[in-house]
Amino acid sequence: MLRKLIFGGSSWVLLGVAAPAADLPPQTKIPAMVQSWAGFYLGVHGGYGWGRNDFSLVPIALNNPVGGIGSSGAVYGAHAGHNWQFGRAVTGLEIDFSAADIKGSTSISGAVPNQFTYDYTRTDRLKYLGSARGRLGWSFTDNLLIYATAGAAWERVEASGNLRGVSAINAFQNGTTTGNTPFDRFGWVAGAGVEAKLAGGNWVGRVEYLHYDFDSVEQVRTRASAFVNFPSFAERAGRQSYDIVRAGLSYKFGTLAAANPVPYAKAPAITTATSWAGFYLGVHAGYGWGANKFSDPWRFTPLASIVGPNLKGAVFGGHAGYNWQYDRAVAGFELDFSGTDIKGNSPTSFAGVESATSSTSIAYLGSVRGRLGWSPSDNWLLYGTAGLGWERLDRSMLIVSPAQAGTQSFDSVATSNRFGWVAGAGVEARLPGSNWIGRVEYLHYDFGTIEPSGLINTNIFVPSTAGNHHLDIVRAGLSYKFGDPAGAPAVPYAKASAAAVMATNWAGFYLGAHGGYAWKDNDFSQVVNFINVAQVGGIRSRGWVAGGHVGYNWQYGKVVTGIETDFSFSDLSGNSALMIGPGEFGGTQTGLLGDRVKYLATSRARLGWLPSETVLLYATGGLAWERLERAVTTVEIVAPLSMTETTRTQRDHFGGVIGAGAEWMPWGPNWVGRLEYLHYDFGKVQDTVTRTSTVPGIASYSEKRGRQTIEVVRAGISYKFTPEQPVVARY
Repeated sequence: MLRKLIFGGSSWVLLGVAAPAADLPPQTKIPAMVQSWAGFYLGVHGGYGWGRNDFSLVPIALNNPVGGIGSSGAVYGAHAGHNWQFGRAVTGLEIDFSAADIKGSTSISGAVPNQFTYDYTRTDRLKYLGSARGRLGWSFTDNLLIYATAGAAWERVEASGNLRGVSAINAFQNGTTTGNTPFDRFGWVAGAGVEAKLAGGNWVGRVEYLHYDFDSVEQVRTRASAFVNFPSFAERAGRQSYDIVRAGLSYKFGTLAAANPVPYAKAPAITTATSWAGFYLGVHAGYGWGANKFSDPWRFTPLASIVGPNLKGAVFGGHAGYNWQYDRAVAGFELDFSGTDIKGNSPTSFAGVESATSSTSIAYLGSVRGRLGWSPSDNWLLYGTAGLGWERLDRSMLIVSPAQAGTQSFDSVATSNRFGWVAGAGVEARLPGSNWIGRVEYLHYDFGTIEPSGLINTNIFVPSTAGNHHLDIVRAGLSYKFGDPAGAPAVPYAKASAAAVMATNWAGFYLGAHGGYAWKDNDFSQVVNFINVAQVGGIRSRGWVAGGHVGYNWQYGKVVTGIETDFSFSDLSGNSALMIGPGEFGGTQTGLLGDRVKYLATSRARLGWLPSETVLLYATGGLAWERLERAVTTVEIVAPLSMTETTRTQRDHFGGVIGAGAEWMPWGPNWVGRLEYLHYDFGKVQDTVTRTSTVPGIASYSEKRGRQTIEVVRAGISYKFTPEQPVVARY
C-alpha cells in the first residue's frame, strides 16, 4: 500500500493524569470544574466513508481512458489516546486503526481495430486506515468538548482490474484476465469532532469527521510523439481522498478533577510502594518467524510457480514510551524500531533446464502501540499491547536460463514498505533498588495480503495467489525509567524537592510550526537503455521543507524527556546525469531520472539537558516516512522526428531518523524557539536487476541499489500549554 501508511506518527502520551494536581504549589489556582477531560483512554468507533480517485489511465486503447472512481462503504476500528487539560483548553494525542470496506469501480468498453473487442473494469477497495494525530479542543461546559485534529495517515488499498476480450483472430485474446494489486500509501488527515461525558464521567461518547488526503497514488505516463505508429497521450495521476463520519465510545482512566482549589494535592491512592508511571528508554533483542504463502508464476510454458517461503531470524532494536498508573492499572504508549535478519528461501522450481529461486528478507520493523497492564505486585507488571506496524521487505528472484551458446542469469531485488497492525502481550519486572526494568514480550505483526494476485486468461488458466503475510516475535528487553528510583518509599503527598524546583518548567504539551532546508543523496544506478546497457542514477536533491509538530515533554530536574510527531510538506527535488546513447529506431536516445520528495513525517523520542533554565539541548531518534515521486524520461530522436515519454511513480518509504537540536524561551515560558538537525535514513530503496551472460552478443550488467539519506536543518516555534510551576520527579 500505509504505498503507504504518516506522520506523523504519534501515539505518545504523557505524563500522569492523576499527577498534574499532585505537584501544584499552594498559590496555583485550579479551574473550578466538576470533571476533568485529562487522562488516558481506549475506545472503539464505527461509521461510513466516501472516497474519490480522479485519475485517468489508458490501459488498452489510447483513445479510451479509464478513471474517476467514486467509492463508499463502512469503516470500524479502535483508538487510544491521552488528553491534558489547561482550564477550558484540552490538548491530546491519539492513534487509531480501522478496517474498512470502502469500494467503487468504473468501466469502459471498446475495440482494437482488426484485433479484438473488450470490456474493462477497474475497482478500488480501501481495506484499512491508520492515523497518528494531535488534538486541540475547548470544553464549553463540564461535559461537552469540541475539538479539531490533524496528523499523519496510512492506507491499504486493493486496485483490481478485470479484462474480458473477444477475438476471431487470436484464441489467446479470448477469455477473462483479472488482477489485484495491493498498495500502501502515506498522507495526512484533518478533521473535527465533539465529545460528551456519559454517566459517571469515565465513559465518553464522540461523533467526528475526518478528511484523509493521499495525493496522487497512480503510476502515470505521458507521451509527446511525432512518430505515426506511436501517438501522443497523457494520463492523469489525480488525487485520492476519503471523507469519514464516525461515532465512538471511549473509556477514560483516572479520577475526577478537584472541584475547588486545594493547598496541596494528595498523591493518588496507589497501594503499591512504587510507581510504574514515567518516561522510559530501552533496547530489545529476540527471535522472529513468519510466512507469506503467495504463489506466483515465473514461467508459462511449461507452467512453473514460485511459492512464498517460511521466514525466521533475529530481531534487535530500541524502544521508548510513557506509562501512567491508576492504582494497580497501568496504561501507556510506546514506539519501537528494530533491525532484523528474518528471511527465508522458496524451494527452487524447475521447468526443463531453467530454474528460479525466490527469497524474502525483512530489513526492519517499527510500531506505535498502546499498552494496558495490571500490577499484581509492586515489582511485576502484566500487559497487553496493540497498534500500528510497519516493515521493510526485500524480495529477490534468481532465474538461470541455459542456452545452446551459453547461460544467462537474472538476479532481481524489489523493495516494498508495508503497513499493518500489531498486537501482543508481555511481562515486566523491576530490577531491585533501581530504575531499570526487564521485560519479555510476544508480538504478532499482520500485514494482510501484500502480493499481487489474479488469473491470466481463463482459457489458459495461469493463477497467482496472494496469501497472508505475518510475523511472530519473541523478544527480551531492558528499559531505564526516568523519575524516582524504583525502590523509593511511598509519601503521603507529592511535594517538589528543593533541588528539583526551578523557575522555568519545560514539561507540557506543545504545538508548533517549522521550516528549513534539506538535501538528499541516493547513490543508485539503473539501466535506461538496453541496447548498450547504459545506466543513470546518483540523484542529488535540494529543496525546502515546512510543516507542523506536536509533542509532550516531561522534566526530571535538569533532564527533559519527550515524544514528538511531525509532518512536513517538501519540494526536495533533483535529477540524475543525462544519458545519451543509440536509440531503439536507429537514431539516438537520451534518458533522465528525477526524484521529488513531496512529504516527510516522523515519530520520535527526545532526551535533553538544561545547561540553563531557559535553554534545552537535546538528542532525538525514531521512525520516519517519506512520499517520493520518481520520474523516468526518455527522448527518442530520429531526425527530424522525436518522441518523449515520461513515467511517474509514487513511492512511500519507511526508515529511521536521528538528530539533535537546541530550544530556548524567547518570550516567556509558553513560547519556545528551536533549531534542529535531522538525519533520515531509508536504506536501500531501489529495485535492481543483475544480468550475468556468457551468450555472445548479450552483455552482462549490474544495477546498484544504493542508499537514500536526507539531511534537514530547520527552525521552528512552539506554543507550550503548561503554565509555570515547580518541576518534580515524583509520581
